[in-house]
Formats: sequence, C-alpha cells, structure tokens
Amino acid sequence: MPTDHELCSFCGSEKNEVPNNRLIKGQGGSFICESCIGDASNLIANAAAKDKKTETKLGTPHEIKAYLDQHIIAQERLKRSVATAVYHHFKRRDAARAKKAGAAKIQKSNMLVLGPTGSGKTETFRAISEMLKVPFYVQDCTRLTQQGYVGDDSDDMLRGLVQNAGGDIQRAEWGIILLDEFDKVARKSGRSASGYRDITGEGVQQGMLRTLEGCSVPVTRGMGKNVSITSVGPNGEVRSNVDVLDTTNILFVAAGSFAGIDEVVERRVNKSSRLGFGAEDTKRRKLTLNDVYTQVKGEDILEFGIIPEMLGRLPIVTSTLELSDEDMVKVLTEPKNALVKQYQALFAMDDIDLQFEDEALLEIGREAKRRPTGARGLRSILEETLAPYAYDGPSMDIASIRVTADVIKGKGVPVIVDGRQKMKARG
Repeated sequence: MPTDHELCSFCGSEKNEVPNNRLIKGQGGSFICESCIGDASNLIANAAAKDKKTETKLGTPHEIKAYLDQHIIAQERLKRSVATAVYHHFKRRDAARAKKAGAAKIQKSNMLVLGPTGSGKTETFRAISEMLKVPFYVQDCTRLTQQGYVGDDSDDMLRGLVQNAGGDIQRAEWGIILLDEFDKVARKSGRSASGYRDITGEGVQQGMLRTLEGCSVPVTRGMGKNVSITSVGPNGEVRSNVDVLDTTNILFVAAGSFAGIDEVVERRVNKSSRLGFGAEDTKRRKLTLNDVYTQVKGEDILEFGIIPEMLGRLPIVTSTLELSDEDMVKVLTEPKNALVKQYQALFAMDDIDLQFEDEALLEIGREAKRRPTGARGLRSILEETLAPYAYDGPSMDIASIRVTADVIKGKGVPVIVDGRQKMKARG
C-alpha cells in the first residue's frame, strides 16, 4: 500500500489527519492511529473497572458455608474449615484496600486438604472461586519437577493463574491456586512415599517454598515459557512482555489423597495404645479410611514425605471423608449442577423425559464406590448407561426413558415410552 494512502484501519483517517502524522503498522498492511489506541486503552480500562465492581461482597463464614452446601454434598468438616479460612483470607484483602494506618499486618494461612479421590476437594475451591469471582487455577503436581528438569516448575502455575485472570495482575494476586495431587511431591525418604516418582520430591517442595510464602515472580505474557521480549513504543518508551506477580496474597491449597498414609497413622495409633507399664499387647487396631483422615497429625504428614518447611507454610490442615451410598445419590441429584439434572436437560432438548428410579440411583452410587475414582466415576457410569439412547434417541419417536437398577447392573434395559404412549422395552 503506498505510503501517502495509509489509513487507520479503525477510524479511516489518513496519515496526515491523525496526531503527529503517525500510524502504527500491523500485520497484513493494516494500520492504527494514536487516537484509536487511546480509545481502545480506555475501553479496556473501563471494562476492567466494571469487572472489579462485580466482585461479590464477602459474606460471613455461615453464608460462605451455605453457598458451599448448594454445591458440595456432605464434607461438613471441610466446608466449615474452608468457610472460616476463606473469610479470614479475603478480610485481609478488604483491610489492605482500606489501608488503615497502624493496623496489624495479617499473614495468610494456606491450606492442606487430605481426603479420598473424588470426595469434593477440587470442586469445593472451584465453587469458592466462582462465589467470590476470583481467578482459580488447578496445578497438577504430578507434572511438577525440580527447576532445570523437563516438566512444569512452580512458575508455570503462576502463569496459568494470570492467564485465568485475563492477564490482570492485580486480580491474579488475590486468586486461588489448588495444588492437586500434592502427595505426589513427597520426598522419597518418606517411609510411605518411596514408590513415588520425583526429580526430586524434596527439590520440588523446596522450589515452591518462597512462592507459597510470598515473593515477587516475573511472569511472561504469551510466547510460552521464559521468552522475554522488549520493544520500543511510538513515543520511545520501552515495552516488555514480562509482569511481576506478588504471591503474598495468593491462597494456596495443597490437596491429595495421600494413599499409604493409613499405614503411618495406624502405626502411630497402635504404638501409643500400648504405651505404659503393664500395658497389654492387644491386637493391632485397624482404622477405617474415615478414621485415618480424621486422626491424621502433622507428624504423620512429615513421615509420609512432606518436608517440615513445606508443612509450616500450610498451617490449616483439614480433610474430606469417604462418601456413603446415600451421599453419592445426593451428589447425583441435589447440587445446582447435579449430573442427573445435566443429563435430563440434554435429553429434554430432544423432547425426551429422562427418569431414574431410586434404586437405580443407589446402584449408581454403589458402583462409583467400587471404582477407585470416587464421585468422579459417577459421570462415567451415566455415560456408559445412556450412550446408546443418546445416540439413537434424537432419531426416534421417544417420549420418555426410565432407568431401573437392573439397567445399571447390566441385567436389563430401560423402560421406554414412545411418542404414541405405547410401552415397550428396548433391546
């Protein structure tokens, strides 16, 4: 395109009509003038300000727990602990914004959550982030390696949080990071963690210490990991794709099943029960899974392979418990985004009324408990059960489908009512 016919691609002004006769060239021969850059900047700033105004007002611990009750079944111990911890954490945010002179500086309290797989650990904090409208990022700790090795390091989760905050550093600095599968970074010297891969587990933990406690970390925008780019703006200013993120106010939640810690807890419990002169050498006490998660102590976590420095940065320790059959049914039916409601909505789009008998729901819950994934297995069971009807249903004249317990057990087929209200069984 000839220079004397250069136009702003946004407002259509020619080069000699814009301030300073300056047009900034983009890809494909496009241009933008300084006025349009300013307008775009104002639009972004106004949108960001509007987003901040939509932040949910922090409720009391009772109100936070009431919100969690709508999304998480059972787990009263976890919900009470989380409601209190989150309330205190974000009261710190309000205090920081108020900037009260002479006010005591309140340090944050990160959390450690133990519990069986599929018991609601991740979903609890996802619900909290949605309630408070703060950025949330889940880091799979099985991918973490010591810096210098192939894999993720602790800086990658910060980049992920900033990305989920829409690039807004200030929002990211009050976000929540869930360290999922945290037990997989236990050091190999931990008695019950010797089977885990790590390079090294202790090295990974050491690398996260400053991040969890609070430090300033350079975070790159775009172009992948550790790619720093500088450029010169139209007024001679130096631009960089690197931001500095302060992790002091990020709430870190370490969560994991800690498979094998039952042996550690049982060993401690049985040892203490035999202490004292003349104590009887009674039969070894076998703890249930729920006993283990309610009785675990800091010393058990240390023996498992979490280093003392890391445990000291996770002062709040709580747990989830194994869900009962009845709890599984509630997970299927009661939360706002319950799985049964989701599938009923999907089938309703094709004018099919999807129904589940009570015994069928119980059998789904029992089957999920037999699988190693806990409540996460519920969706798989529903998918397996409904797959043939999800495929054929939209092409057939079906009014309703009723799923019975025999269907879940693989011993029968659903009761199907066709569009003419004639009963038939589908083979």
